[in-house]
Amino acid sequence: MLKNYIKTAWRNLLKNKFYSLINIAGLTAGLAIGIMILLWVQDELSFDSFHKKTPNIYRLELFGGTGASRQIWPLGVAPIGPLSKKVLPQIEDFVRITRKSDLYPPLYKYRDKVFNDENAAFADPSFFFGV
Repeated sequence: MLKNYIKTAWRNLLKNKFYSLINIAGLTAGLAIGIMILLWVQDELSFDSFHKKTPNIYRLELFGGTGASRQIWPLGVAPIGPLSKKVLPQIEDFVRITRKSDLYPPLYKYRDKVFNDENAAFADPSFFFGV
């Protein structure tokens, strides 16, 4: 039975080469796009999932501008962490993370070697205590 289905499919592929090519190309493109979307969703859902208390972790964002020029930055001013912890009793702890800037060049020295890391970031000591 399966042998007959394969024979029929093969004959139709050879008989209608152009339409078969269009169908196979569409199926390939659809599968590739579907797999890429699934990988993107998996990556989004796995963000910061290495923390034990993931449901209790929040990120403050800074909103700027109005209308079409409105922008969202994943950062805030430095005093917002200590102030939030002081004012809101629900906040257990906070962590401030900042990337390199002109004020803090990413140069590290160990004995006689100097390292320059472009992807360096600075964090509060409480960064690893929430894990």
